[in-house]
Amino acid sequence: MSWSQYAIKRTLSSLFVLFGASVVIFSIVRLIPGDPAQVLLGDTAREAQLEVVRRELGLHRPVWEQYFIWLSDVLTLDLGRSYMNNQLITELIAIRYPRSLQLAIFTMIFASMIGIPLAIWGASNRNSSRDYLALFFSQFGVSIPSFFLGVVLILLFANYIPLFPPSGYMSFFDHPLGNVVHLFLPVVTLTVINAAIITRYLRSEMLENLNSEYVQTARAYGHSERRIILKYVAKNAMIPTITVIGIQFGGIIGGVVIIEEVFSYPGIGLLLLDSILRRDYPVIQISLLAIAATFIFVNLIVDLIYGYLDPRIRH
Repeated sequence: MSWSQYAIKRTLSSLFVLFGASVVIFSIVRLIPGDPAQVLLGDTAREAQLEVVRRELGLHRPVWEQYFIWLSDVLTLDLGRSYMNNQLITELIAIRYPRSLQLAIFTMIFASMIGIPLAIWGASNRNSSRDYLALFFSQFGVSIPSFFLGVVLILLFANYIPLFPPSGYMSFFDHPLGNVVHLFLPVVTLTVINAAIITRYLRSEMLENLNSEYVQTARAYGHSERRIILKYVAKNAMIPTITVIGIQFGGIIGGVVIIEEVFSYPGIGLLLLDSILRRDYPVIQISLLAIAATFIFVNLIVDLIYGYLDPRIRH
């Protein structure tokens, strides 16, 4: 199978997965306890008043009919309005989503800059103090909960040593320095955890490659250990690691709710949480769909890169 055929196949399967995700998202949202009409009108509202609001919101229709109406609106980019403030959901997503995306991009850049060299450093010095340091970092990052690390960093660098703000956001275009300063603590929190995962996985892949026959052959031909590590072992180990990095990137977008709540960071995660608490169905659905679409798209790109670098997986 050629790479173009493989790309078409993976793209079609990704679209099918996205369709399935939309069905699951729409169904799960309907399982959230509470009535949006009741939230809008309050506990003292009468049933007749509630029924009028339900009809205005289209909640009186069968669930399957509501789904197809919503899906057709999404396909025409008519995302509707929020139940709570009547704001266009397009505007809400356009404001909140880039903030979470910036958080994820910065995190993966720094996580890769730390995790990849540390894994190579540890694997090339197996069972040494350097390797134990890489192992300790990977175990620490994987074990510690993100919300706990976030709270600790807030206490250290926003309370006891007030260097960075504990919460909030500033636009990069309006305040470049303020944007970086507000991003620092949440990015560090996510970087530690994701760099640990990269270190752990890449180190394991490198150790497996170091025991391969091609490495023994390269040593027999007199290649230096540095050349073997950097040119052969690290290069081969990075191919599956790319998949892990892609999954992590999508996972950050999907898991920003906790971090954004800890740091009061106004991204799509905090928007999703607020919408769930207020039973704002349209915003919940589009927020979850945006997160799912990001995860699927990133994994598609990773699969296409992986298929290009390793032709064996196309067969």
